[in-house]
Amino acid sequence: MSIEIKEKLVLLDSHAILHRAFHALPSFTSPSGEPTGALYGFTAFLLKTIRELKPDYLVACYDLPQPTFRHIAYEQYKAKRPKVDDVLIPQINRSRDILKVFNIPIYDSPGFEADDILGTIVESLKSQDSRLKTIIASGDLDTLQLVKDDNVVVYTLSKGIKETVIYDEKKVYERFGFGPELITDFKALKGDPSDNIIGVKGIGEKTAIELIKNFGTIENLYKILKNNPEKLKEARTKDRIIKLLEENEEEALFSKTLAEIRKDAPIKFSLEESKWRESFDVEKVKPLFNELGFKSLIDRLP
Repeated sequence: MSIEIKEKLVLLDSHAILHRAFHALPSFTSPSGEPTGALYGFTAFLLKTIRELKPDYLVACYDLPQPTFRHIAYEQYKAKRPKVDDVLIPQINRSRDILKVFNIPIYDSPGFEADDILGTIVESLKSQDSRLKTIIASGDLDTLQLVKDDNVVVYTLSKGIKETVIYDEKKVYERFGFGPELITDFKALKGDPSDNIIGVKGIGEKTAIELIKNFGTIENLYKILKNNPEKLKEARTKDRIIKLLEENEEEALFSKTLAEIRKDAPIKFSLEESKWRESFDVEKVKPLFNELGFKSLIDRLP
């Protein structure tokens, strides 16, 4: 019996990786004095990804500085996040130069976040699942809702920028007790402080997990709450939690819409153009690495 070897597409969640690297590493500078700490971490992670995952296709997705549809729907979206550090902004821009010399195409779209670009690409490739494995390389777990069986997985940083973990559907279930399709419902209850998604105030991670495990989607939970409230009692849901749910239905449903990754960003994705190896040239990368002071990374080039 022959084992099918799938081609691999790696989607880089560039902003998440850069932010993770920025907070994990000291503030290096290039020989010319350019800040490069986040850039070094981003590049090291890119090389690690290429070395470990051996992608046939490679793509990078970015946020843009303009407000997104989520900011328009909810003015306080991400309002508690500190302003992007002035030292990080030029490194985000500079990271595009690194991708360019690697021949890695970049996708972004005004009004949409990198997660929505990732979701749109994953959606566009649904019909090719049988011959393609898609790996989302990220610095956080926001994209877990896109995981599908072993066809779409998330390769994420677990500690600093060195340790990584791969989340397939089984791994998501092991961590939360439910599948990727219920991640947005989980966020709708627990909220997400990093994005200032309110959720249901007073419901934490443990309670949110139990409610999702017992009742599934938010919509189903509220249907039961209205029509068969005794079922919540049977599941040992505390009166305080039932009251919180009753008082915050609108907030929970709205939080779910904010947490959901869109799959309709206006991009034209080409798998064929994502074949990076064919025109990858080490000699084109070396001058940029030397300019940035990344001499130690030259030995890691594929």
